[in-house]
Amino acid sequence: MSTHQSDHNAIYMPKAASRRDFLRSTAAVGAGVALSATHANAAGSGEIKVGLIGCGGRGSGAADQALSTVNSNFKLWAMGDAHQDRLESSFIGLTKKHKDHVDVGDRKFVGLDAYEKVIAECDLVILTTPPGFRPYHFEAAVNAGKHVFMEKPVATDAPGIRKVLEMGKIADQKGLKVVAGLQRRYQNCYREALKQVKENHIIGDIVSGQVYWNDGGVWVKDRLDGMTEMQYQMLNWYYFVWLCGDHIAEQHVHNLDVANWFIGSTPLVAQGMGGRQVRTGKQFGEIFDHHCIEFTYANGVRVNSQCRHPTASVVTREAA
Repeated sequence: MSTHQSDHNAIYMPKAASRRDFLRSTAAVGAGVALSATHANAAGSGEIKVGLIGCGGRGSGAADQALSTVNSNFKLWAMGDAHQDRLESSFIGLTKKHKDHVDVGDRKFVGLDAYEKVIAECDLVILTTPPGFRPYHFEAAVNAGKHVFMEKPVATDAPGIRKVLEMGKIADQKGLKVVAGLQRRYQNCYREALKQVKENHIIGDIVSGQVYWNDGGVWVKDRLDGMTEMQYQMLNWYYFVWLCGDHIAEQHVHNLDVANWFIGSTPLVAQGMGGRQVRTGKQFGEIFDHHCIEFTYANGVRVNSQCRHPTASVVTREAA
């Protein structure tokens, strides 16, 4: 089995379909699963109040995808972000595209506690901040009885993972719907391949595999005058392990998930190496630029995994 990803914008699809089209359809399905669960619980009005927590590119995209579904009762009701400019830019773009489905009013919240205020206002929350915050935002949403769509990865360390597992059980007990942004699970070609492998047994038992996510890296954003270290790290969250989990978790999680999905379990042992050879500058924080890991499963299956960023593209963010 192989889920080779050689370019950050490449995905297994016919050339006529763009990555944007694919994400719109698959993430809308995921968000729609969680959103549809709120229909009977929306204060008798039938209106589903959606809260967006994390208004960057992925958050704005997830909200766009949710509001593009066929259910006309969805309303973007509240927004929260640590950065005022990100929130306003997202609000303007979503309002322009979904005028009849955006009713945020004065429910715009800025700061590290913005998530609490958004959760209090909505039926469902979209969690798309840097993933280091995800377990604790998820905990707050589940404790408040809200349905959740959250991006991957769901945590960046072992305590965070344990928190998500704990709150996932509580969500089940409460009858809440939770969907994570592992969109391969909704992609028809992967689902059909799984059917052929598991039900039709076209290749027999899986005995080994290879998974890859090798590309050229992502954005870097300049430190602005007067910016604190916390503000800078949050703006460049991708390069700090406490916020990102390193790119083996933030990006390669998709292909590792596919391996686990097809094998039907999670690995017991991981051994390998990683480091910084090319992306060594201070602007790249503390993450590695390459990882190579061998995963061993209980049934003896071994999966060799690579992810690397041999070069880095730089995008600067101008001061507002």
